[in-house]
Amino acid sequence: MTGRLLTLHLRARDAPTFLVGVGVIALLAWAAGTWLATRPYFDGPAARVPVVALAPLLAALLLGPTLAGADEDLERSTPLPWRAWRAGHLLVAAVVTAMALILAGLRAPDTYGAHTLVRNALGCIGLVAGGAMLLGARLAWLPAFVYVSAVYAAAPRQTGVVVTAWAWPIQPSTSTTSWLTTVTIFTVGAAAYLHSGSRASAGRRYRRRR
Repeated sequence: MTGRLLTLHLRARDAPTFLVGVGVIALLAWAAGTWLATRPYFDGPAARVPVVALAPLLAALLLGPTLAGADEDLERSTPLPWRAWRAGHLLVAAVVTAMALILAGLRAPDTYGAHTLVRNALGCIGLVAGGAMLLGARLAWLPAFVYVSAVYAAAPRQTGVVVTAWAWPIQPSTSTTSWLTTVTIFTVGAAAYLHSGSRASAGRRYRRRR
């Protein structure tokens, strides 16, 4: 029975598309990171900042639509421990994303490589999970996309504690502050999603009232 429920759960959230998408992103991240790190006119592995900023973001954006089924309100009416199911769903998705990105950044992992990819994946997944609770699964990508894009465009040159805290997507993995920030974002976003689930869209609520 549990196996059938799990199959239905994954099918309702289009999990295969997410898995394939993460695999493609990891492959492209590996290719782009290797190319940037081996160009003589770039700064070696340190040139992989675009990869470590964008690859985890794209993977997290793919996760957003999987955080709710076709009818979230209908699913909640079923006698299932949904908080436990959400926790398992989010945890497995985070592990799959992290493992795929680790493989993409094994070349010089300390310098904008595997470690930074994992850190940014945690932060982006936390933003997407929180976005699902606030905006619904369809718009869950918005907070992460706006935030990471803004940080990447700003490209701050300072290295103070405050800067490394808010500009964590482009900080080296040796920054303790950036790790504390991303772990906090992931914990808060995950807790919000586990407690409340994905917000139902306005259109669905309107149709149900009718």
